[in-house]
Amino acid sequence: MDVARLDPRVTRTSDHRDDVRAKELTNLRLALAMFALQLDAFEMRTGELLNAGVKPGRRVISVAALEGAALEGKVIGG
Repeated sequence: MDVARLDPRVTRTSDHRDDVRAKELTNLRLALAMFALQLDAFEMRTGELLNAGVKPGRRVISVAALEGAALEGKVIGG
């Protein structure tokens, strides 16, 4: 039984709305942190491609695809 709701002399230490807002704030902080991590990973991948000399708009062929094509005897790019 919640005494704070029945007795007007008792002050409640927390409000349900505050709990919901705190939880939502925590969720927003987590979402922002996850976005920041994903952005960092994207920037790292993009920087690696630019440093490797890959120009934007070109397709990138993975090493696994090259090895698979070489094993099958297929000509790449021709």
